[in-house]
Amino acid sequence: MKKLVFLIAVMLVAQASFSQIFTWGVKAGVNSTKVSFDDFSIENDITIKPDYLPGGPNEDDLIITVDGQEVINPQAINRPGIKFEPKSYEMGYHFGAFARLKVLGIYIQPELIFSHAEASIDFSDTDNLAGELESSTATIKYNSFDIPVLVGMKLGPARFNLGPVASFKLDPNVEGAKAEVKEGLTSFSDATELATFGGTVGVGIDILKKVTVDVRYEFPLSKLGDEVNIGDNSFKTDQRQSQVIGSIGFMF
Repeated sequence: MKKLVFLIAVMLVAQASFSQIFTWGVKAGVNSTKVSFDDFSIENDITIKPDYLPGGPNEDDLIITVDGQEVINPQAINRPGIKFEPKSYEMGYHFGAFARLKVLGIYIQPELIFSHAEASIDFSDTDNLAGELESSTATIKYNSFDIPVLVGMKLGPARFNLGPVASFKLDPNVEGAKAEVKEGLTSFSDATELATFGGTVGVGIDILKKVTVDVRYEFPLSKLGDEVNIGDNSFKTDQRQSQVIGSIGFMF
């Protein structure tokens, strides 16, 4: 009987000691995402295709009548391309699990997170009969599995952490874009299916050793893609994604 009591006591002490250095839990929250571009714009001039100029085989079709008004045939216009501008941060959500191992005053916290993100992009094209630029908005929605590995330390009640993040993108979905622009975003969509890498830095606090609250900023270390092709136009880009992440978790 005494041996049994002693064994139970040892197991309880061992469990208590282990729980002091290792915990795990689940978490969920919201993320606000923005995709940035570099050197992604259009030229200002709209030109007429050579075939529609005087002496060309289609010169008689340069001017057509629409609703009683003469306008330039949209088929005769050389479009300058597409101008893309990222909008403000868009809201998404995430959920997953984490583990935390404390070693010599610091902690290591790997996570496996499923994340749904959205990025809105304003674009301009010349899809009207007059050849004037029209503005629209496309929203790219995509899911990913994110694997951050955080290293941090506790100062008073707060935790401070940083570390790398690997993101594995799933199939994206483009909404709100016209057919031609949506087709042109294929290279962007293909890029978001690749694995990307970034870093994260943030702060957090644990409440009663059961509830954990975190706020982080995630920044890119690799880009989503190099080029977007729209018709005959090719645009060099430097597509990068940043996120502001807020989450609440429960430790076991």
